[in-house]
Amino acid sequence: MAISKEAEALTDKKDDTDWSKVPFWTSQRFLTAIVTFWGFAVLYLQRVNLSIAMVCMIKSPYIGNTTSGNFTYLNETLDNLTLTTTLKPLSYCDSLELKQAAAADDTGEFEWDKELQGLLLGSFFWGYLVLQIPGGILSERYGPRRVVMYTMMPAAVLGLLSPISARASPWLFLVVRVLIGVGESALYPAAQALFARWSPPSERTRLVGVSLSGGQFGNALMFPMGGLLCSSLGWDSVFYVMGAIGFVWCLVWFFLVYDSPSLSRRISPLERGYIQHHVLFRDGVKPPPIPWLAIFKSLPFWSILIGHTCGNYGLYMLLTQIPTYMKEVMKFDLKTNGAFSMLPYLCMWLFISIAGVTADLFITRNIFSRVTTRKIMSSVGLFGPAICMVGLTFMDCTQQVGAVVLLCGTVGLSGVAFAGYMVNHGDIAPQFAGTLFGITNVAATIPGIFAPYIVGAVTKNKTREEWQIAFFIAAAIYVFGGLFYALFAKTSLESWAKPPTPKQADGSESQNMIEMNKGSNSV
Repeated sequence: MAISKEAEALTDKKDDTDWSKVPFWTSQRFLTAIVTFWGFAVLYLQRVNLSIAMVCMIKSPYIGNTTSGNFTYLNETLDNLTLTTTLKPLSYCDSLELKQAAAADDTGEFEWDKELQGLLLGSFFWGYLVLQIPGGILSERYGPRRVVMYTMMPAAVLGLLSPISARASPWLFLVVRVLIGVGESALYPAAQALFARWSPPSERTRLVGVSLSGGQFGNALMFPMGGLLCSSLGWDSVFYVMGAIGFVWCLVWFFLVYDSPSLSRRISPLERGYIQHHVLFRDGVKPPPIPWLAIFKSLPFWSILIGHTCGNYGLYMLLTQIPTYMKEVMKFDLKTNGAFSMLPYLCMWLFISIAGVTADLFITRNIFSRVTTRKIMSSVGLFGPAICMVGLTFMDCTQQVGAVVLLCGTVGLSGVAFAGYMVNHGDIAPQFAGTLFGITNVAATIPGIFAPYIVGAVTKNKTREEWQIAFFIAAAIYVFGGLFYALFAKTSLESWAKPPTPKQADGSESQNMIEMNKGSNSV
């Protein structure tokens, strides 16, 4: 679609244009962020549904010990027809577990051991690796609208087929989960490419933050909804409902979102001119070759990759294991489990939203430089969760409130990093933002594969001491990521990411180049 003459005139104007008249809350770019917000909610509903469904899919373990009063009989042996019985006082946590088991409606269908459960929980992330880089490249070349539509729609359909595959074979179910991961793996890099076209630098953190926070809203929604569906309609209803929601969202995305302002039928000429005056992207301009070698030689890029990967280890560990931890250590029943598992992700959603606005204020009001702002946000989002993780190692079922508060701190503070390393790709290389995010998200997805399996292997006996080991591992990884990012991160435009010439088609100096470098002091 051609740009109107009025929009062209607005785009070509210099800085004397009063851009303050351009609305934000009623704008097309904010609507794009809201629709993308719900897309990430759908992604996480599909990703996390197995974590909560698994609790009621698996048959409760057979409890062989006999209890009487405040004691439990242990170590019963027959030796020459002599029965030796040892009495051990029943602890508060043991009594909660027994009450939980007695009250449980053992409707689980599957007898999958901890290792198989870990494989199934991590299988989504195997597929989630596949389209991270291709998804970014395809979005930059052909537009993110169709890329997202053609990948998320099949994932929604596969979600509807999940119960059938699970009942047929755990290995067929594993394949379906892998394919769902493939389908949803293009959304993150596509969103980065989308907002490289739609977000002026002064609004990037807010717009990207709003959209990415949808994932945590989806998490928060999934846990109570999944628990209610599981206990009321059965575990298979979790997959049917989430698949249907995903299908409807794909239709909404296709009719409301456009690849760029110049292609939008709903945007005002004033807003179109404002966006195109401040971003590097232009429709019809062939994307430059991707400088792969320069990217991988860039230390600022590696700081993003390391921070992203280390942050995701703790997040994915908790994302897949919070319901299990709540059940095995905190002794929550299914409905309470879902309600309390929701709280950390509500906190994260809130922290992401606040951090995005705060970061933009820091930058636009010159309180901190862009690089300092990114480092502050990333440090809070990596060191803060590490401290909370260490605190969790001292919690048991007698301290349920404290454990929930620390879980909220761990997950919530992680959201602050969404105004740090999670938007840093667009600082150093806006025209390659989708590709860069695809690369870092490949690395950051690997913990999603291994974290559930590591936790399953470490916590075979489901004891608090075993969970302590799992939390210490995650805390150490958080700290390493925080240190690496704080030392090597930058926000200045990388030399390999600059356009071939500093002139626009009309011969004037590129205003968007100035905007990209303004406030981007390197260290």
